[in-house]
Amino acid sequence: MTQPDIKDKINAENLRAPLLRDGWRTGILLLVSRASVLGMFPFGTAFFAACFDKSIAYVGIASMAVGLMTCGGRSAVVKYLVAALVYWIYSRVRKKDGDIYNAAACAASMLIGGIMYLIYNYQGFYDILMLLVESAVSGLMYIIFRKSEEFVTSRRSGMKAPQDELISVAVSVGVLITGLSGIVFPPNISLADILSVYAVLCIAYHTSLTSAGSGGLSIGFLTSMSSPSAIVTMGIFGISAICANILKGFGRFGAALGFMVGCSIAFLYVGGSFELPVSVIEVALGASFFALTPRRVHNIIGSFFNRTIQLESLSPDVRVKEYLTMRLEKTADAFKSLEECFEEVSEKRLKSYGKEVGALLDETADRVCDGCPNAAKCWQKDFGLTYKNIMLLLTTIEEKGILAMDNVPASFREKCIRTELFVVEFNHVYELYKKQFVRVGEACESRDLVTRQYREIAELMDEMAGNITEGFDFRERAEEDIANGLCKNDITAYEVNVVEDGQGKYEVFLRVNKPSEKALIARVLEEVLDAQMAYDEEGSGAYMRFYSKAKFSVDVAIRQTCRDFSEVSGDGADSFSAGDYKRYIIISDGMGSGSRAMAESRMTLRLLREFLTSGFGVRTAIDMINSALCLKLDDESFSTIDLLSVDLMTGICEFFKIGSAESVIMHGANVETIFSVSLPAGIAGGINVEGQVKKLADGDVILMMSDGISEAGYGAARTDWLKKEIQKPFDEMDEMAQSVMDTAVKKSRGSVLDDMTVAAVRLIEN
Repeated sequence: MTQPDIKDKINAENLRAPLLRDGWRTGILLLVSRASVLGMFPFGTAFFAACFDKSIAYVGIASMAVGLMTCGGRSAVVKYLVAALVYWIYSRVRKKDGDIYNAAACAASMLIGGIMYLIYNYQGFYDILMLLVESAVSGLMYIIFRKSEEFVTSRRSGMKAPQDELISVAVSVGVLITGLSGIVFPPNISLADILSVYAVLCIAYHTSLTSAGSGGLSIGFLTSMSSPSAIVTMGIFGISAICANILKGFGRFGAALGFMVGCSIAFLYVGGSFELPVSVIEVALGASFFALTPRRVHNIIGSFFNRTIQLESLSPDVRVKEYLTMRLEKTADAFKSLEECFEEVSEKRLKSYGKEVGALLDETADRVCDGCPNAAKCWQKDFGLTYKNIMLLLTTIEEKGILAMDNVPASFREKCIRTELFVVEFNHVYELYKKQFVRVGEACESRDLVTRQYREIAELMDEMAGNITEGFDFRERAEEDIANGLCKNDITAYEVNVVEDGQGKYEVFLRVNKPSEKALIARVLEEVLDAQMAYDEEGSGAYMRFYSKAKFSVDVAIRQTCRDFSEVSGDGADSFSAGDYKRYIIISDGMGSGSRAMAESRMTLRLLREFLTSGFGVRTAIDMINSALCLKLDDESFSTIDLLSVDLMTGICEFFKIGSAESVIMHGANVETIFSVSLPAGIAGGINVEGQVKKLADGDVILMMSDGISEAGYGAARTDWLKKEIQKPFDEMDEMAQSVMDTAVKKSRGSVLDDMTVAAVRLIEN
C-alpha cells in the first residue's frame, strides 16, 4: 500500500476498536498534549490532525484530555477537545487533500475551539491576539509533524530524506521531551532536561555538522520555550551540538566530551545573567548516559539517521565499464591459453607425403643418368624393372630417413653403373622434395586453421555484444529495497549494486558495515528479489558478491583403471564449474595408452577447462583444440572428447561426443544410449561439433565412459549390462562408479586390456 493510500485510510476509515499497535501513537499524543508555550497547548491538536488514526479518534481525544489535565491545562481542556473534534469532522467530509489544506483546516479548528472558549473567558484584545498566534502555531506544527512522519516513512522505503525533514524531527523530539516536564528527581533534576541533552547528542553524533547545529538549536528552544531564557538555551545547545559533532571522530565519548566542553564555555560566558532551565548536573548526566549507551543501541540509532545519506551507487557508465572490463579480461585469458597451446604443439614435421613421385624421378634421372651409356637401356628397354627398383629405394628412404649403400637392393647395384652417385643425388633430391611438400602443406593447413579461428573469434565477439546490449540490467529500485531491508536488521549498506541478466538471474555486489553477517544478508536479498541467493566465497575484492542460487546441483564420481602392465592411464577425466550455473564433466581418451596417450588427454582436458572457464562456448573450445592438435604433425596425435554440459538452472544437459564411447542415461524409468557423431579431435581440420540435448529432472543419472568400459564383455549386446547397472538403486554415485568399474573388469575376464574410465553423474534439485 502506498503512502497516500495509508493516509486516506487513516483519515476516512469508520470508527473501530483500538488495537495494541495504536499504543505508541496514543502515548506520543498524550506527551505532546502536555507541552506548552506561553501558557498555550497547541501541539496536541496538531499531532492529532497530522499523525493520529482518525478511526480511533475517540481514543485520541481522551488521550489529549488526560495530557491536558496532568499539566495545568484544565481550564482550557474544552477548547482543545473542541478543536480536535472539529478537525475530525473536517477529515470526514473534506473534498481536497493536501498538507496545505489540512494545515489550514487545523489552524481553523484551533480558531473555532478558541472562539468558543473566549465566549465564556474573554478578558481583552490580548486574548484574541494570542488565539491567532496559537492557531498559526497549530497549523505550522501540523506541517512539522507531517514531515517528521515522512522522515520515518523515508527510513522504511530507503529514500534519501531532505534536510527539512530532519529539522522537523528535531522540533518534534523537542516537543515530545517538553511533554515530560514536571518529572523531577532529587535534587531538582529534570528528566526532560536530561533527555534533551541525550537527544541533541544523538543528532550530533549520527548526522552532519549542519544537521547537528540545526537539531541543537531546535531542541534547545523547544525544551525551554516556557522560559524567558529560551533564546539563550537554544544558542547553548546549538554551539554544544557543533562541538560534539567536531569531536565525534573520537567515538561517543569524544562527542559527549565535546558537548560538555561547549556547555561549559557557554555557561562561563553567560554567568549569572540568566536563569538557565538546564543545569550542569543535568548536562553531565545526559552526556554520561549517551557515552555509556551500548554500541548496539547506537548502531540502531545510527542506522536510522544514516539513511539520510544516499547510497554510493555507481553511475551507469561506470557500471557498464566495469562489466565490459570483466568480460574482456576473461577473453584475454582465453587467448593466452591458446597461445600456450600453439607453443606446445608448434613442432611441424610431416610424416606422410603425396603419392605423385614423377617430379622426384625426373629430377634424379636428369642429375645422374644424363650422359650414361646405359640410360636408354634402363629408362626405355627395362623401364618397368628400373621403376620397380627406384620405388624400393623410395620405400627404404621413407622408412630409414636416408638412403645408404648398404640399404640399396642388390638388383639395383647390379643394373646401375653409377650407384654411388645415384644414392647421393637421390638423397639430395628427396630432401628438397620433402621440404617443398611440407612447406606447401603447412601453408594450406595454417591458412585453414587461421580462417576458422577468425570465425570463432568473431562469433565470440558477437556473443559478447549481445550480452552487453540485452544481457543485463541494473535494478535500482531493488537496490533501495535491499538497503532498507538491511537497515531494519541493523546492517548499514554503503553501496548496493543489483545486476539482472536476460534469464532473470541476479548478481548483487555489496559494501556493508557487517560483512560477517552473510546468512542474514542472503535472507534479506531473498526476500527482496524473491529468489534464492548464494554467497560467492571467493569474494570480489572490497565487495561482497551474492548470486542467484542454482536450481540443481550434480553428484559426480569418477573412477579410473589403467590397462595391465601400464603404469599410467592414457585416459583423462575432469569435472568443474564455469560461472555459477554451468557444470562440465569431461573424459578424454588419448591415442593408445601409456605416458604418450596420457600427455595428449591431459593437454586436451587442460585446454578445455581454460577455454570454458574463460567464457568460450563448447563448440568454439573444441574447434580450437582440434586446430591445435592438427598442427602437431610430427606424429599422429588425436584424442577423443566426451563432454557433458549441465545447465544448473534448467536441468538441460548437452552431450558433445568427439570420437568418444557411448553414454547411458536413466530418465525416470527410461534408459537410452547416446552415441558419438564425429571423429576424434586432431584427425581432420573440420569436425562436427553438434550437441545432443536432453532435458533431465531430479534424480536422473548419466554414465559416461571410455571405450575400455563400453567394449568390456563379449557379444553383440555387450553394453546391455551398463543399462542394467544404471538402474540399480545406489545411494551415492561413488558406489555406482565403483560397481561399474568392478563389473567391467569382471566382464573382461579379469584382464584390463585397455584403460578404463567411468563417470557417474546424478542431477539433484536443490
